[in-house]
Amino acid sequence: MEISQPRNAFRELFFKHASEDGKLEAKELKEFISELSRTELNEPLKFSTETCRSLVTMMDRNRSGGMNYGEALKMWREIKEYIAVFQQFDVDKVGEIKIPQFDKLLRSLASTLGFPVNRRIEMAIVRRYADRDDKIRLQDFIIIICKLTLMHQIFKEQQAKSGASDSTSFSMNEVKTAVVVSYQRACRA
Repeated sequence: MEISQPRNAFRELFFKHASEDGKLEAKELKEFISELSRTELNEPLKFSTETCRSLVTMMDRNRSGGMNYGEALKMWREIKEYIAVFQQFDVDKVGEIKIPQFDKLLRSLASTLGFPVNRRIEMAIVRRYADRDDKIRLQDFIIIICKLTLMHQIFKEQQAKSGASDSTSFSMNEVKTAVVVSYQRACRA
């Protein structure tokens, strides 16, 4: 995927869409991605507000409720990588992948994401995101990656707090806090 515009186009578009505090929330991010993708990819990505909420939640490392310039730049790089991987498995080139391809895609992403996705989780994802024809769209794939990544981050943070090497435990309040904070971060926009 080649970039057709110089990097300063990214900066100009970011600050065009960012609020006064220099951050993008979900609705602003939606417009930003649409315009940026039209500029860099020659076709607009029409992500839903929900997809953009998930992106903000995943990328908002400082938990400010919005995405700053550095977070947006990292997000855009990752989106382009995820699109490239998705397109490898989109055999019909229609913006959807069938469940067998999705299985292969998740396995190929395990090293990139830093964690494998077991069959039980994969089946839960398929039940939630596949359409009646057992296909997953690019937009849903981006949401899936965001949610998996966020949950892995929450686990790793808890693991670091507990000092455990390969597992950790959560109290009921820690689980509620992680879910509520993640949900609030996702729905703030």
